Amino acid sequence: MRPRVTAVIVSFRSLDSLSACVESLERCAKTLALEVIVVDNDSGDGTVEWLEQAHPEVEVIANSENRGFTRGVNQGLARARGDHLLVLNPDCEIRPGALERLIAALEEEPDLAAAAPMLIDGEGLVARSCGRFPDLWALLCDHLGMAQALPESRWFGSYKYGGRAMDSLDRVDWASGAALLIRRPAFERVGGLDESIFMYMEEVDWCQRAARLGLGVRYVPEARFVHHGQRSSRQVPGATYLHNLRSRVYYFRKHHGAPAAWCAKLILLLSLSLKWCASMAGRTGRASAGIYAAGLEAVWAA
Repeated sequence: MRPRVTAVIVSFRSLDSLSACVESLERCAKTLALEVIVVDNDSGDGTVEWLEQAHPEVEVIANSENRGFTRGVNQGLARARGDHLLVLNPDCEIRPGALERLIAALEEEPDLAAAAPMLIDGEGLVARSCGRFPDLWALLCDHLGMAQALPESRWFGSYKYGGRAMDSLDRVDWASGAALLIRRPAFERVGGLDESIFMYMEEVDWCQRAARLGLGVRYVPEARFVHHGQRSSRQVPGATYLHNLRSRVYYFRKHHGAPAAWCAKLILLLSLSLKWCASMAGRTGRASAGIYAAGLEAVWAA
């Protein structure tokens, strides 16, 4: 029987959180036909062996190197047989009934490419996990700290719908790839994630491409997933920070052209220079200075 949903999880040194994620999917499988594919990016922490022993029903793709998030997702999606495709982080847990609510929302409107749940942390705090397509003003506010200082501001926090309650949102420009349910026909039209992006901004890029085909994204606050937050990326914080910076420059070049990419570079260079100066002055710790210096090099070369 063809699965109703295929869940694709990319893991990298995330064994501690993966157990709860897979168990939440097993609970979902009691009420709907579900296929689970885990793509392991050479974690070296026993993830593959644990899955083979504890969860033989899970299909495992074991890479011999860390191929990045986007390539891992595409590997899993290429093997998926489900009517709908759930891209899911290993540090997410699905609340009871949440996946069914996502499916219902996705099937209500034929012009939807994807539906996204409300993401909450372990203490029940709601994350701003969706947003508008970024422009240079949003990048400036984000990297100079205005968005963090005033997240509810309609001016400075507009990138993530600042000033609006999360449970009031419906149609959004993009939603987090930590948990995103994609309609198969939309995936076949839009294509997979852009593998030029190692990680970060890949979901924004995908939703942008979907929008250009007239396909939308719906945020479903009634569907709640717990997202414990970036446990895999914390394993190599400096590297993931650099990927984030490169991805932002790449996004602006791809969707807005070379002049916008250069403006994005200038914003990032200004932000990183200020952070480097602050760290060298001892305000944030000299250990951060090396990361900011590497960031300056990465942005300049991007």
